[in-house]
Amino acid sequence: MGTAGGAGLPLPLDGDVGGMGDEIGRLRDKRGDQDVTFADVADHLRDFSDINPDDGDVVQRLAAFLADVEDEPHHHETDPERGLA
Repeated sequence: MGTAGGAGLPLPLDGDVGGMGDEIGRLRDKRGDQDVTFADVADHLRDFSDINPDDGDVVQRLAAFLADVEDEPHHHETDPERGLA
């Protein structure tokens, strides 16, 4: 079991998201009803990168995906488990 961010939160490795734990589900459950801007998300990504410099490349790839999401293949629109269907 690893930790999430620098906060020492447990990160289970046996969850539903490609062996990374279900932190995406936890995020949806905890923050799904909140309204945020992409500027807020970008600030949080920068904070995470500052705290976890070894993960900077992954954060940059995620930021690139989010910046160009309309051009990226993704299927959440048709998946009833993901909130947009």
